[in-house]
Amino acid sequence: MPKDPAAREGEQLSWIHQWLESGVRFGVNGLSKVLTNAVISPGKELALIQFWPNNVQMPSISSPIFEFLLFDGFSNMVLASAMEPLRDVRMNAGQETAAWRVSTLDGAPVTSSSGLQITPDVTFDERAGNRNLVLVAGYHVREQVTPALLTRLRAATRQARLVIGLDTSAWLLAAAGVLDGHTATIHWQELEAFSETFPKVDVSTARYVRSGPFVTCGGASTALDLMLSLIQDLYGSAAAFGASTMFVYDPSRQSELNRGAARLEQKGSPKILMAANLMAENIETPITTAELADRVSLSERTLTRAFQRELGMTPGRYYKMLRLQHARYLSEETHLSLEQIALRCGFSSASSLGRSFSGLYGRTLREARVQEKPWMKTARSTG
Repeated sequence: MPKDPAAREGEQLSWIHQWLESGVRFGVNGLSKVLTNAVISPGKELALIQFWPNNVQMPSISSPIFEFLLFDGFSNMVLASAMEPLRDVRMNAGQETAAWRVSTLDGAPVTSSSGLQITPDVTFDERAGNRNLVLVAGYHVREQVTPALLTRLRAATRQARLVIGLDTSAWLLAAAGVLDGHTATIHWQELEAFSETFPKVDVSTARYVRSGPFVTCGGASTALDLMLSLIQDLYGSAAAFGASTMFVYDPSRQSELNRGAARLEQKGSPKILMAANLMAENIETPITTAELADRVSLSERTLTRAFQRELGMTPGRYYKMLRLQHARYLSEETHLSLEQIALRCGFSSASSLGRSFSGLYGRTLREARVQEKPWMKTARSTG
């Protein structure tokens, strides 16, 4: 009986990991070729970051930037629900991943539905490539439709890796004709009018819809669903799991509803969440994997298999990632000495913490302490 794609993908990632650990080195093109010949989903090479061996140099993978194109009347909650999960990924990945910038059509500030004014990083350029274009529109979307805008959107969607329409943005994409023949959704208040106005679009009532390069959703909670799903696809289950727990998202509820990226697909998911909570509660004085397994009523072997299956890493590695993430937070947000940070994160010394931190993030704690905040990165430095 043939294996399902997810199982095959897991096996492929496993043997690529083993191959890397054996000391084999190859460039980005080689990695892409391996992943193409395997059954790894597009973008899944970035998921390898989470368990890349310390003895193998990570190739420079140029991932597309997320560009948020804002329109007057956009919802602050929708924007935050889409952007903040990326911040969590970026803070924790230790790589040039999940970067973003904000643009407007003319480079001028725009005003949200609640009166908050946002000054963009750049003026929108429909010719730009290597980006995931995120449209964020809200109220009065019909007034945004002009021939000039539709021409620019048609050009931009041809260049983008992904085109993501949040809230009422699907109206703009449909008006441009790029959703013809695709399935899409929109804010629930506009569903009926959207269906009547754009008969060539297959309108869905799903929380979010992926159709070819287009991804559409309704309001703020669905934007969070959508972004967590993209994070899982682009950066792996561990990144999606971390982002979902950071925002007090309810994975068990999403699992029951069979949706959302925080949904961990195996039956052991509640146990994984219990184990992760125990890890987070015991950062300063780490507990052993055996004790962890006992406290969630699993054997150590079963717990390890569950972590490998659902997060692509062992419990010990995930635990160390949590401790190192906390160390990074303390280094950036406090004036504690490195020795104090080490003790608060369960390391025996500053040197022990330093070696582990450099292995994961590719920089020292001292460098992380003085570096520019990741959310300040804009198109000026990314091109």
